[in-house]
Amino acid sequence: MDVIQCANCPTRQLSAFKHLPPEEVEVLCKNKRFNTMEKGEEILREGHHPKGVYCVQNGHFKLISHAANGKETIVRFASPGELIGYRALLAGEPLSVSAVALQEASACFVPGEVLLGFLQHNGPFSMEILRETCHELSETNRILSSMAQKNVRERFAEILLMLRAKFGEDAEGCVNIDLKRSELADLVGTATESLIRLTSQFEK
Repeated sequence: MDVIQCANCPTRQLSAFKHLPPEEVEVLCKNKRFNTMEKGEEILREGHHPKGVYCVQNGHFKLISHAANGKETIVRFASPGELIGYRALLAGEPLSVSAVALQEASACFVPGEVLLGFLQHNGPFSMEILRETCHELSETNRILSSMAQKNVRERFAEILLMLRAKFGEDAEGCVNIDLKRSELADLVGTATESLIRLTSQFEK
C-alpha cells in the first residue's frame, strides 16, 4: 500500500528524482511501489537482472557481494535518497551485489522502463545519475587505495570515521549501526581476531 506521495516526499529532494518536473513526478508516483522491509530482508539479489531500481526512503541497506566460498563482504551502504540497482540496470548486466536491510527500512521500487524514460528525456536527471555513478567509482578507488597504502590501524580509524559520518552517533556516543565483528573486520580488511585486539587498543 502506497503511503507516500512523490510530490510531497522529502526523500525525493535527496535523490536524482528532485530534477523531475511535475508531469514526470506524476508518472513516478503512478508507477512506483512503496515497500517496507524487516531487518535482514533482501530486496535485490546478486546475479539477478534487476527489473527496476529502489530509492531508499527510511533506514539503511548494506550492499554485499559473495565469494565463491559463500563468504559475504560489505561493499557499501545505501542511505535515504540513494538509488540501489541502477548501475546494473543501465549496463544491462546482472547485479554484482545483494541489498539487505540493516534494520526496519522502506524503499520505493521504480520500474526500469520508467527510469530509462526519465534518462532519455530529462537532461538534469541524467546528469545527476552520472554524477552519482562517478561518485561511487571515486569512493571505490579511494577504498582500494586505502587498503593498499594504509596499515590496519589506519584503515580501522578511517572506517570508524566513515561510519560515524554516515550513520551518526547514538545517545551514548557510539556509532549508530549494528554490525557483526566479522562484518566490521571485512570492511577494514583484517581478521576478526585482529579487529578485536584493535578495538581494545582504541578503547584504551
